[in-house]
Order: sequence, then C-alpha cells, then structure tokens
Amino acid sequence: MPNRILGSFDKVYLEVIAPFFKKITDDRDDNQSFSLADTLKSGFAMYSLKCSSLLSFQKRSTVEDGNLMKVYGIEKIPSDNGLRKILDQVNPTELRKGFNKLFNYIKELGALERFKSWHQHYVLSIDGVEHFCSKQVSCEKCMSRKHRDGSTSYYHSMLSAAIVHPDQKEVFILDNEPILKQDGAVKNDCERNAAKRLLSNLNSLYSSELMVLVFDALYACNPIIKQLNKNKKWKYVIGITEDGNKHLFDQFDKKNERHNANWHTVKKGKEEHEFGYINNLELNASSVETKVNMLFYKWTDKKGVVKVFSWITNIRLSKNNVFNVMKIGRSRWKIENETFNTLKNQGYNFSHNFGHGQNNLSTVFAYLMMMAFCVDQIQQHCCVYFKSLLDDLKTKKKVWESLRAVFKILPKKNMTDLFFSIAEMYQIRLL
Repeated sequence: MPNRILGSFDKVYLEVIAPFFKKITDDRDDNQSFSLADTLKSGFAMYSLKCSSLLSFQKRSTVEDGNLMKVYGIEKIPSDNGLRKILDQVNPTELRKGFNKLFNYIKELGALERFKSWHQHYVLSIDGVEHFCSKQVSCEKCMSRKHRDGSTSYYHSMLSAAIVHPDQKEVFILDNEPILKQDGAVKNDCERNAAKRLLSNLNSLYSSELMVLVFDALYACNPIIKQLNKNKKWKYVIGITEDGNKHLFDQFDKKNERHNANWHTVKKGKEEHEFGYINNLELNASSVETKVNMLFYKWTDKKGVVKVFSWITNIRLSKNNVFNVMKIGRSRWKIENETFNTLKNQGYNFSHNFGHGQNNLSTVFAYLMMMAFCVDQIQQHCCVYFKSLLDDLKTKKKVWESLRAVFKILPKKNMTDLFFSIAEMYQIRLL
C-alpha cells in the first residue's frame, strides 16, 4: 500500500514539479523580470486550480497572490501576455521529461503496484487528442481540416500514452508526442509517424519495463508492429476491424471452417463471454513474414445485448489467458474516458484555447495541463485527504470549485491546509 502522505499534492509538487521547473533551460538574457521557473509554475498553477482562462487566472486578490507564493512557490507572476511570450520559447522536448520524473516518483512510492496486470506488466494505452483549434490562427506545424461551408480549421494534436488498469479508476500520463503537419498529407499517416517517434522515446526511457501497449485499429500495420517487436519486454494488444484488416479475418474464417480455430466460453452470471482465437497468422498480404495472434470476442451482457471486438497481439493465446487479454484490450478506452473526457468535462477546460503563440505555446500549455492532471491522479490514488473530499463531494468539479473558493479568500500555507478548510466547510472528516 503506497504511503498516502507521500502521495499528497505538497510532496509531489515540492519534490518533483518545482525542482524540475528550475532545471529547464532558460535561453533568454540574464536580466529578465520574471524567471522561467516562476512562469512555468504559474502555468502549472493555472491548470492545477482549474482556471477557466488565462484572463481569469490574472484577475487575483491579494490573498490569491499570497497563496500562489505559499502553495506553488511563485515569487513573481507575469502578465497574461508576458506568460504567453515566455512559455512560447520553452522547448517542449525538455518540458516533456517531467512525465518521466513523475513516473519514477510514483513507482518508488509504490503507487504503481496495483497497476501491474498480465504477468506483472503495466498496460499502456495510447491514443490521439486535439488540444488547440482555430479558424483564425495557424502556424507551419498546424494540421488543417476543410469544412462544408468552405472554411478551414487549424489545429494541434498529440498522441498521449497513459498507464491504465482494467480495475483501477486512475490513469497516469507517461508521455505525449506532438502530431505535426509535416508527418504526412493525411491524418492516418500523421498519427502513425507520430506513433513511431512516441515508441522511440518510450523505448529510450522504459525499455526495461514490462509493458503491454494497447492501440486502436489505426496502428495495426507492419511498421508499428515491427517497431514494437524489437523490445522483447513489451507486448501489444491492437484492435482490428473487418474493413481494415480483411486478410486477417479471411485467414481466421478459413481456419475456423476447417475447425482449426480455438473456442472458449466463460459465463459470469447472466453475462456470456465467447472467445475465438488463432495463433501465428499473417498480418496482411504484403507482410506475410509478420506473424500475429488474433482474438475474436463476443460479449452478451445481462440484457442480452451483443457486442463484438477483435484484437491482434504478440501474447500467445490460450483459454487460460484470453479473458485477461480481452480486459487489457478493452482498457484502451480508459485513456479516452478517464483522461480526455475528464480534461474536457471535469473542470480542466481542455477545450478552451489558452493560446497558440508563434513557436511552442500550444504544446507547452498542453503539457502543463497534462502534468497538473497527472499530479491530481496521484492525489486521487494516494492521498487520503483528497480521496475523503472526493468521496463526500462526489465529483471532481465540485472539489475544484471548492478549492478555488477557499484559495481566493483564506490565506493557506500549503494544499493540505487548504483541504482541511474545505473539509471544515462541508463538515467532512479527513482521516
């Protein structure tokens, strides 16, 4: 069981986030009014406090200024334009290293023990998300989409990788890779090329970690699978579709007709789980040398509704593991449900454009938001005070509203002190 005090906001922020910000390279002249560390802390605090916009963050009381200094260690906060200008010059590649710092911290804390799944592997769900969109502002890295009315939207996206577990609520962001216009002429090429870079970076940092990487059907292609197979400690589970993977389904159907497919049924109450699986199939007609194992799954729920899923994997399938492989495959949706939907609907204002900039601002803002989210997830999993508040207030949105209300009017020495004030307001006992 992880130490719940060590997993508090104050410990994670003071031991990981704040020291990391101080080490990020500042290429500006020495005589600057605002330090880069203070600027990064300010951006992080904006997302940590779930401010609706940069403007709302700038309108502060004297109590808020004091709390920003005490809780977040910020000495001087730039104006909104100053903050954008400074953060626009930050190298996202350098800022991205913070996710590895957080992983190492929570691993040492013991917070990831309950996230180990099949044979002590972490499950890593990977999916793309858009984090900036505008019809007026664009840059050379922006991707674009045409609309029926003739207008064009310009947007930024990234591939995010998060540690998930079929039976755990929390997710932990491990890495984010920008998807760029230069990655290809069509959306699929862009995302696959970004995935290659993401896998290279993950391999450079986590090559010794046992992981099962989970993708949707877009990544069921030879270049991605060959790259995954290079790391012998990694496994994968990738969704497939009949339209996009016809060669695989044809092989499965032909072998099944000859009674060479394996079938296994598991009944749990009124639910039925039917599995069909075959090992050592050709990935596609042009990549016959690449062999994969295919799992077909039909789920009949308590009401008799039937849903069908299929995956390929390099885990050798048997009746003893198909249920676990299915759970791993279905856990891919956690990055969308528990990460992207939370960021959009639980107070993080992910859909709001905080700024585009001329260089890196959009990506830097996205990374800072993801870091704030990751620290919140650590609290949710490890901090008894945060868990008590969330259990009583029911929604994260209510927790954030209460946090901002107290932050505005009561001087506080740290986040734990702030949590106790919220608990007193609602007569919640913090264990």
